[in-house]
Amino acid sequence: MGNEGGVWYLDLKNGEGSCGKGVPETEANATFTITSENFVEIFSGKMKPSTALLMGEIVISGDLSKALKLEKLSKVLKSKMIIDKL
Repeated sequence: MGNEGGVWYLDLKNGEGSCGKGVPETEANATFTITSENFVEIFSGKMKPSTALLMGEIVISGDLSKALKLEKLSKVLKSKMIIDKL
């Protein structure tokens, strides 16, 4: 969905973690359907994942408790992006 459509994965449960384009090698705990625009909004801190879910901007399949950990990750990444800009 969005301008950068396709299938992407983020694996935080195996080894050091990995991400990439395409289908992951292992089964996901949760899957998200989201536009690229909303993905950027979440990881730039402009939108909370829980808010996006309630607004219907994200569709989650699988383990919702694991999926909502994305909010914690997005906060960590946002703070790291701010530090890296200094």
